[in-house]
Amino acid sequence: MKVSLTRLLAFAGRHWLRLGLVACALVLLSQKQVNFNVRLGHPDYEAVPAATPAWPAEPTEEGEPPTYLTEDHPAPAARSEGFFARFNFFGGGAADLYEELTRQPEQEVADFVTRFRHVAEAEQEKFGIPASITLATGLLYSKGGRAAAARDFNNYFGLACAGDWQGPTARVAGECVRRYETAWTSFRDFSLLLSEGRFSRLREFGPRDYRRWAAGMQELGFNANDDLARQLQQTIDRYQLFRFD
Repeated sequence: MKVSLTRLLAFAGRHWLRLGLVACALVLLSQKQVNFNVRLGHPDYEAVPAATPAWPAEPTEEGEPPTYLTEDHPAPAARSEGFFARFNFFGGGAADLYEELTRQPEQEVADFVTRFRHVAEAEQEKFGIPASITLATGLLYSKGGRAAAARDFNNYFGLACAGDWQGPTARVAGECVRRYETAWTSFRDFSLLLSEGRFSRLREFGPRDYRRWAAGMQELGFNANDDLARQLQQTIDRYQLFRFD
């Protein structure tokens, strides 16, 4: 026993750095799993009705939207770079999608909502996805319909060709994006994406619970946007998209 203990201590002395790194990795993985479970599956959460500021009211000065976590598990700070910040498919560079949207003419945003609200409501009826989430995501990634992928290829949700996509494709800024024959097929593909695979967990939330849908989409990696929850919630609140849920 004494010899074994001596060998163990000698081994630990030689490899202390590797052992420390392994221990840190295990701690981080366990914390992330707990955080994910709390964020997406807390049974005691109840949706809070959204406020109804006069459109287009500015976001409240409190700034950060709620994260729907317990106080013991605060939301992680958003990282500044994501997939679209690197590749700029939709013409915004590293700029915030919400800030880009607010620079668009208000009448064009209103026209987008008027044009697609009934499509979003029909998708909510069929798939249970809040119409506000569908409209807000479309507004952000299409810049109210002005982005090249939306204007030229009916891609309103920033969906790339990656994964098992077998449909038509196009090139925007040198990158492969999904191409659709009509705007409606783009909306339907978005609904199917959020109803299958890893995103299917979002169906646990109610069709009026847009805050948790937004947080869940970010947590599950929609378009690798690490600030998606805030941007979706601010878009929904600014333009009162919760009216259509």
